[in-house]
Amino acid sequence: MPSAIRYVDARCTLGLSLTECVTNLRNPPRAPAPCSFPDLLDPVTLPYFALPSDTAVTRDNDRDFIYQQLRAMVTKALATAALSTGERSRTGLFVGSSSFDVGASEQSYQQQLQQTPETAVPLSLIGYGKLAQRLQREFALSPHIYTYSTACTSSANAALYAHRMLEAGVIDHALVIGLELFNQMTVLGFHGLGLISPAAAMMPFSRGRDGLILGEGCGLILLSRSDGETAAMQICGGAIATDNHSLTAANVDGSSLAAVIAQALSDSGIDAESIVAIKAHGTASLMNDEAEAAGLRRAFAATLPPIFALKPFCGHTLGASGALEMALTIGCMEQGFLPLSPQPEPDPELQISLINQLQPAPHGHYLFNCFAFGGNNNALILRAGAPACKDSL
Repeated sequence: MPSAIRYVDARCTLGLSLTECVTNLRNPPRAPAPCSFPDLLDPVTLPYFALPSDTAVTRDNDRDFIYQQLRAMVTKALATAALSTGERSRTGLFVGSSSFDVGASEQSYQQQLQQTPETAVPLSLIGYGKLAQRLQREFALSPHIYTYSTACTSSANAALYAHRMLEAGVIDHALVIGLELFNQMTVLGFHGLGLISPAAAMMPFSRGRDGLILGEGCGLILLSRSDGETAAMQICGGAIATDNHSLTAANVDGSSLAAVIAQALSDSGIDAESIVAIKAHGTASLMNDEAEAAGLRRAFAATLPPIFALKPFCGHTLGASGALEMALTIGCMEQGFLPLSPQPEPDPELQISLINQLQPAPHGHYLFNCFAFGGNNNALILRAGAPACKDSL
């Protein structure tokens, strides 16, 4: 049974509301801001898609800042959906992130080094479930609260598990949140792996692609059990699978990615010909794009549907990317368009061409790809009905 998408919201470098984000998705991507690390033995400056600068004044305490962002989004979601006290008690909470409050722990460690260096302990305050527990208590939500940390699929996996629990009748509503905020360990870790774009430009499936750019983001999706009526937007199904080809990535022949897409289609009761558009994972890294392109060609043997990618606009938000990119896409669809995707020169070996101009969002089924470091792969199927798409560019 499909799960109805009642409400979505997004915060990222594009803006602090879904409306602002969607407005900026009508335009070409902005350049990322430089992020400097002057205190390193080898100082480095890297591109980064941070939240808008006016949020910086509230970051004196990173852990409070993180909760402020989540609290504001949940408050608005519950109010907009007008969930009663009883309905909130039947609302599960599913939070996905790669780092949760690692940034706050880094900040605490730096403060300890300055004040009491002899007792300073790095990363002593990482609380993977604390943020979710605090939200559950404040908003009197269901005791069904779950956190997911499966790298880039974290919040996509959270969304599928929420859908499963709604299908089973365990809960009536679900808040799915994807969260990723700045922390040095992640940014410098990706730099150390040589994955950050030297050209400071994300160009998925392009001949000249040279890596990704990280970013901050928070996406929220409110789901409800189907009441027998056709909702404007629905999650129809999906699949999760882990590729054991290597310790870090999916098989570049695309076999494992095609398999998870096929499972998602089967779970949703549709075939590949029913897909009207694809939201690609599109990290612009060499092997990831190669694997995704091969997987798509295997899954859609006849003709590929239109494909778009959002990371050039908001950066790779890692664990938040599933929920954030779903919210951004739904926001665009509600305005009647699909976003363009910068692809200066398609890589002929990949055989993937992205949407290069705004175009109307068709009604029908959409495939959402999300593939993670470690070989964890997620594919979700969404359906857009007539009420959601205004066809107005």
